[in-house]
Amino acid sequence: MNYRKLGRTGLSVSEIGFGALEVGRDWPLWRRGEPDSIRPAEAEGIHIIHEAIDLGVNFFDTAPAYLHSEALLGRALEGARRDKVILATKCGEWFDGNTSQYNYTYDETEKFIEQSLRQLRTDRIDLLQIHSGNVDVVRRGETLAAMKKAQTSGKIRFLGISVDAEDAALAAIEDGGYDCIQLSYNLLSRSVEKSVIPKAEERNLGLIVKDGLAAGRLTTKFALLSDEKQKAQISKISERTERVGLNLAEYAIHFVLGNNAVSTVIIGTKSPAHLRENIRSASDLESRQRVSEMETSQ
Repeated sequence: MNYRKLGRTGLSVSEIGFGALEVGRDWPLWRRGEPDSIRPAEAEGIHIIHEAIDLGVNFFDTAPAYLHSEALLGRALEGARRDKVILATKCGEWFDGNTSQYNYTYDETEKFIEQSLRQLRTDRIDLLQIHSGNVDVVRRGETLAAMKKAQTSGKIRFLGISVDAEDAALAAIEDGGYDCIQLSYNLLSRSVEKSVIPKAEERNLGLIVKDGLAAGRLTTKFALLSDEKQKAQISKISERTERVGLNLAEYAIHFVLGNNAVSTVIIGTKSPAHLRENIRSASDLESRQRVSEMETSQ
């Protein structure tokens, strides 16, 4: 496993972070109802978390909106393993099994924090992020104020925001109160390369990438897509992967990590085999260079 600095936090994080969404609730949504979308049993979920730690993963990302995820991580990390990892969770979004509900008020943020501490069975959260924060949430500052209070009391170490839109990321960067930004970045979604990433790097913010595999689309599952236009787009990318001797998922991960401003890419999986494959591939720096050269030539 290779490690990078998480911006100005000074923390050293594994290039591959463990996304605990898939072990907490059925995912991805576009495969809902199919066997491959069903979350694993508790024992299986704990096993893959333990294996990730054994393989060198030290960054774990979860959220209350991931249903059973925080509680599962709490059980898996209880004891000595807790001190081996950097634990990141979020606030502001609930999920009732069908739809998400949002509340970014000061009082609710405090409730989110207390519940996460209980669920995770820990006395501190290493990184707390606003979940699906938008421009209005950033500008109001109410959520961040509650997070800072918890930080002062020692419950939170560092502060971040997970965004779904570039304007929210830019607003958070300009605000100056956030240590980390979590955003989507992959071969199908590259606009942040010019609009957001350089500004985050300039401010020395930790840059956490979600959706590096585009919710499973940048894997062999792309053949199951009903969107023929997107399927054709991924098929063209797949042709490039063959030229450098990698599968689609490996190529996609190397593409993200080829950007030196990225601190870690969160990969969610229910499969120990896929976890091992992704970590093995990510350690191959020669393949990463080949992918960077291939994408530069496009």
